[in-house]
Amino acid sequence: MKYDISFIGLGKLGLPLATNFAKKGKKVLAIDLNPQLLEYVKQGKSPWVETDLQSNIDKASPNITYTNNYNGVAESEYSIILVNTPSKSKDGSFSNEYIISSLTSICLQLKESKKPNHKFILSSTVMPGSIKNEFIPLINNILGWELDNQYTFSYVPDFVAIGNIIENFHKPDFVLVGSSNPDTGREIHKLYSCMLHEIVPTSFLTLAEGELAKVALNAYITTKISFANYLGLLAEKIDPNINVDNITSAIGQDKRIGKKYFTAGGPYGGTCFPRDTWAYLQVSNKVGMFAEQMAANEKINNDVLNNIASKLSNHKKIGLVGLGFKPGTSVVTEGVAAKLLKLNKLSNSKIHVYDTFKDSVNSLLEINPNIIPTNSLADLYSKVDIILFCNGDKTYDTSNIPSNLKIVDPWRII
Repeated sequence: MKYDISFIGLGKLGLPLATNFAKKGKKVLAIDLNPQLLEYVKQGKSPWVETDLQSNIDKASPNITYTNNYNGVAESEYSIILVNTPSKSKDGSFSNEYIISSLTSICLQLKESKKPNHKFILSSTVMPGSIKNEFIPLINNILGWELDNQYTFSYVPDFVAIGNIIENFHKPDFVLVGSSNPDTGREIHKLYSCMLHEIVPTSFLTLAEGELAKVALNAYITTKISFANYLGLLAEKIDPNINVDNITSAIGQDKRIGKKYFTAGGPYGGTCFPRDTWAYLQVSNKVGMFAEQMAANEKINNDVLNNIASKLSNHKKIGLVGLGFKPGTSVVTEGVAAKLLKLNKLSNSKIHVYDTFKDSVNSLLEINPNIIPTNSLADLYSKVDIILFCNGDKTYDTSNIPSNLKIVDPWRII
């Protein structure tokens, strides 16, 4: 084989993973249809801000080939798919259109080349049941192959956080391998082990078990976040002088609870938590059940956002600081700032924004072109009546905030 891996999808998670394999010596054919992204990576440049991504691209360069077509797929042993999914369709359910498109293109190349076998690996998050009901039949129909005869199928979802993706791939809490048979599971684990920096627990599951486990993990974390956020709202109502951090820090010492993701603050955001909470609700509905705890999580998330918005509503000049959905990233998806603008919570105000990442500002301008970027915190302070620290980033210098400015600080960074 000319390539060890044909890797489809070079997004926020895909590019770090593809370059991880390549810098560890695997020959990678990296496929993406985004021309602007390909222009960056072919020049050896990182398309966005992500810890160690530029270093990864540099180290991967001898072993990775970037392209916008599938012509070399048949020259690879494995195909790994990590495209955006699930995407929300018009009826409110989720579709797997990007995965189906990728699988179709792979299979057509395999058919044209007359390659006798192949190994498929899916990393994208999917609705439980998708592999059995959609992807396996698709491969069978196009190629006329039989699972575990001419081809194998594995599911290796990622459990990483934007801002620390590369490190999370190297040092995960655990590895989950869903596979069509045990031998394949062990083989795929060996493939992924090349980039692990330490021995970590590995769970070998069936394909269906792997699908549900991925969605369930993030759904559980949003439950923990929502509990802490509700506790914060409750403490504020009982007595504004209660410091909710003292409470979560105290009870988080109980090993049954733990301190991770157990701090009251803004609503959960990003690409994964909202999506997987909704997916958990959807898959429950499909089998005639209702995930009450997920519905409660969504309600609490909305209550937290409304509580923040209510503290800003009577002000005509508002400053938003820290626009990413979490500290250390330029991704604004489902972040506090993006939600406030999308839902028109601040529609009667002039909104000034500041972030160290220009991409964050540009992303918000796409949501609301009327927001006013500022060049510095001092510039923002001089133009607003009230400031909202949107994501809890403690690296901003808050020492020179004018005494006359009101502050909304859900994360209590000051």
